[in-house]
Amino acid sequence: MTYAEKQLAPGEQILYRAKYHWIFYGKAIVFLLLSIAASALTLTLESNAAGRTPSTIAFVAAAVFLVAALGIFAVRAAHAYADEFVVTDRRILHKVGVFSHETRQCPLERIQDITVDQSFWGRLLGFGDLAIETASERGQILFPTIRNPEALRTAIWTHVGTGGVSSPHPPGATAPAGPAPARGAAPERGGSAAARLAELNDLRNKGLLTPEEFEAKRRAVVADL
Repeated sequence: MTYAEKQLAPGEQILYRAKYHWIFYGKAIVFLLLSIAASALTLTLESNAAGRTPSTIAFVAAAVFLVAALGIFAVRAAHAYADEFVVTDRRILHKVGVFSHETRQCPLERIQDITVDQSFWGRLLGFGDLAIETASERGQILFPTIRNPEALRTAIWTHVGTGGVSSPHPPGATAPAGPAPARGAAPERGGSAAARLAELNDLRNKGLLTPEEFEAKRRAVVADL
């Protein structure tokens, strides 16, 4: 059982788990390629009878690069196993660290904005950093070098927009209606329904509601009139 699963409240469910992209192992890959290149140089020098000293130096370099690659890979793999970036139906949970843990979490209703930062290679290979701006005291929660950060952002906004969380909404979404008016106040109730319908339409246009979900929710709003 993972750390996030142990922290779940009764009835709480995990919606999305973000994982590191393979580029997270980039340094280990670079040293591995250097080890392969040094090994090839060793074989070339020996086949050309270039002398014992050059081939020995190349062999030692290949061994050093290989050890460095394995060491970096082991450290990165330990972090990839221990670090957790989780979205539940109630909150964001961020836990990093192998031996000591640093844990941050934020209720979905306290999310203010989500930013995806992708370089050219990030867009090409499908990785990037996702920063979540929150209304909590510690502010930003960062999910670094994760696979498909756009999918994580969509998972969060989809639930914030349709899961009953009153605020905040994706940039540009209609603000939620205020408290329900007293029974018999027809004009205010009509205005509230109009705001809800406008909000549903905006979510559908943003792709956060399927046509079937939009129609079901629209009928529910109309039925309350």
